[in-house]
Amino acid sequence: MSLNRCSKLAVALVVLLAVAAVPAAAVSIGGDAPDSVQSDEQQETTFTVTDPFENYEEWTLQASTDLTDVTWQVVTFDNAGNQIDEATLTGQSVSYDFAASSGAVRAEVTILGTVPSSSAWSWSYEPPQRITYAEFVQAQPGGASTTLETYNTRPYTTASQDARTAISDAEAAISDAEGAGAGVSGAKSDLQDAIEFYNGGNFEQAVSNAEQAESAANSAASSAERTDLIIMGAAALVVLLLIAGGVYWYLQQRDSYDKLG
Repeated sequence: MSLNRCSKLAVALVVLLAVAAVPAAAVSIGGDAPDSVQSDEQQETTFTVTDPFENYEEWTLQASTDLTDVTWQVVTFDNAGNQIDEATLTGQSVSYDFAASSGAVRAEVTILGTVPSSSAWSWSYEPPQRITYAEFVQAQPGGASTTLETYNTRPYTTASQDARTAISDAEAAISDAEGAGAGVSGAKSDLQDAIEFYNGGNFEQAVSNAEQAESAANSAASSAERTDLIIMGAAALVVLLLIAGGVYWYLQQRDSYDKLG
């Protein structure tokens, strides 16, 4: 076998191995879960399952959530968009079996549930407290499973949202004050207290401390601006005095020259 043929064979083998190494497209799930949800409010979201049989002809979709009083609706469709099957499931954790023999090429999974009360999670300003809005797992016979998607969301109450907004406003005020060259150590201390009260669920006190922090930062910024104006005014006065002195000296020198002449 010639060297040229060996080289071609080697290249072909590399290409074949590279293609074999590329994993097949897997089932995917898409949907727009809300970024934040209010405690005790009902939520509804539809997720779409595409390419359900790229890897397996039979598998089980396992869905779970932290929402309560949950109802799931799974609807499958064929290539023509016709509905094949519809199933209604209840509970925070449910399962639905997919089979390629059904002719399904797409499915819509709708979750309807209620955001749990605030006692069901721990408060955290940063990172924000999160709950699982919906998680989808592909499970195969024998126990193997793969998490397809996990959608998390930030739960809140009216009081917690007011506190979060107040803290955010204070952070912005402190940042602006620092940019103006103001000292903000007191404002930062009030801000840290506000965050600690938030994490402890004491939102009224968190708002109070955050407002104190914002006020202190604004005052510091105003003071820094006044100081800058005073400094600039003093500098301008010095320049004017120097100019005036220079003019006076020039006139004096000229008068002396004229008298000598």
